[in-house]
Amino acid sequence: MARKRSVVVAGGGIGGLAAAAGMAARGLDVTVVERAGHIGGGGSGLVLYPNGVRAADALSPRIGARLREVGHLTRPDEVRVLMSADGTVLAEEPVGAAAEDLGVPQIPVLRSRLHRTLLDEASTAGAAVRLATTVTDYTSHPGHVTVRLSDGATIDCDALVGADGIHSAVRARMLGDGPATYRGYTSVRGRTTGSALGQRGYVVNGRGIQLFVAPVGEDTLYWTAKITAPAGTWPAKGAAGARLALLDALEGWFEPVVGLVRDADPEEVVVTDIHDRDPAPRWVDGRVALLGDAAHPMVPALGQGANMALEDAAVLADTLASAATVPDALAAYARERVDRAGAVVLASRRQGALDQGADRDGEERRNARFKSAGRKDAEIADVVAWRPGPRRPERATAPPAIVRTDRGDTSMGAPRIVVISGSLRPGSTCDRVAAWCADRSAEQGASVRVFTGSEIDFPAYRPGLAGTHAAVAGFLGELRAAHGVILVSPTYHATISGLLKNALDYVNDIGGPVPYLEGRAIGTVAVGAAAQGAVSTLATLRTVGHALRGWPTPVGVAVAAAPEEPPADGSGLDPDAARLVEMVSQVVWLGGARAAADRPAVLGAVA
Repeated sequence: MARKRSVVVAGGGIGGLAAAAGMAARGLDVTVVERAGHIGGGGSGLVLYPNGVRAADALSPRIGARLREVGHLTRPDEVRVLMSADGTVLAEEPVGAAAEDLGVPQIPVLRSRLHRTLLDEASTAGAAVRLATTVTDYTSHPGHVTVRLSDGATIDCDALVGADGIHSAVRARMLGDGPATYRGYTSVRGRTTGSALGQRGYVVNGRGIQLFVAPVGEDTLYWTAKITAPAGTWPAKGAAGARLALLDALEGWFEPVVGLVRDADPEEVVVTDIHDRDPAPRWVDGRVALLGDAAHPMVPALGQGANMALEDAAVLADTLASAATVPDALAAYARERVDRAGAVVLASRRQGALDQGADRDGEERRNARFKSAGRKDAEIADVVAWRPGPRRPERATAPPAIVRTDRGDTSMGAPRIVVISGSLRPGSTCDRVAAWCADRSAEQGASVRVFTGSEIDFPAYRPGLAGTHAAVAGFLGELRAAHGVILVSPTYHATISGLLKNALDYVNDIGGPVPYLEGRAIGTVAVGAAAQGAVSTLATLRTVGHALRGWPTPVGVAVAAAPEEPPADGSGLDPDAARLVEMVSQVVWLGGARAAADRPAVLGAVA
């Protein structure tokens, strides 16, 4: 079995928490880094359309079930009333029937409840949350990425997910494409309990203003007013001033609509200028990926911001939990998401320009279109029909066995070392020796993956098994990424263990027909008390190294037991420990030279 992959998620918003919950539920080791001192949404709400609900269900059935409990479950006969500012009904949009046709409900919900649901699920699944901290930068290395935090700390992990919003530091580091673009209107939003409008949805059109209203349960409506204005005008008013200014702007509107804003809790009002970005050509930089508003900020005209973030999270959790390597998994995530998200960004922008009706002609065109179409947004039907793809085979995981050094990279490069123990008995002397070698490798600047015998006890070898057996695929993926390999075998009958030999047979599947490690450094350790058996085992291991076309120059070492941990100053090593340190140092040095030479870490190339 492979160790848990470690992932840092920058941002504890909807997309970040959803991704954390989905990945943690699939066995990944997840840490969320959030700039705020606490996690929670504002008082406004959002609509989870069928695509967002499907994404939530795909992340975890518990998330989908909880959202159906805390949100407003749209009834099959429910309609959304489209009206002009004076209360004239333009159309009644059958939102309940449309959702029923898709087999998934539409669920308006308060942001705070959605945040709480995702946070609870992520925490229950084992994700850690680090508050009042931001991700400021990252540095990619062979085999891992170093994440820098605002408090000066660093975290080494297998993958970084930038879910840190429209002003994403991760995006700035990856793409450097400047600030988002203001789209000519602002958003003032809040919630009201006990409105005369009752528990149904509304879209109310005025000149330069559109008010969207949706029920979120408990006799509460959330509302959003989009107002055409120069950038910065409304945020400068503050929440209380913006609410009063909105009441002035609604003078003469249908009275229950005015009352909705008048009766809102002033402390729950949120004001935000609306921005988006042109679709980005890429979201991934090796082991770093963007998600949600960091990847595809969009205007709220189609109500798809949160829904698309949930889709992102579902796809990302699926790909990162699969047997693919981290870079391949993130590349697959981007291939599945970039084009779709870009199309929704542009469709939302078009709808937003239509919705505002900023002048008399624009207002008349918008109202006429709503009346003739019988719905607010004609493009939403194709968007909400999204379904998650088939679940990818997951990696088999075990407790973390990778060790990261605290000393930084070596001057030549940060090599990735794979250590393989050939004993089937968990906790055996072989396993302890392998762990000891891994620790010494990490101390010298390498990142290390240990495979124990229980992890490489694969079925009998046959070509192509890696395509159907996740553990085999994970093993080969680690070998593909390795710059050096250390083989640890018990001295069974003066030869290497059959278990280790069978595992190495799988190297055929990397790129056969000839198995080889194409010049990687191979260290060898024989574990056992019999001297003659140790000599024979080392000779066999070196022969295997040559057969695999590795570079078995490091000294072979025979030990009877795992050495004690070395003193902090490195003095006083016993002879066995000293020989092991010498062998490990050679493997790490040669691996570092290979990493620094920037040779492709892919096995199976023509020799």
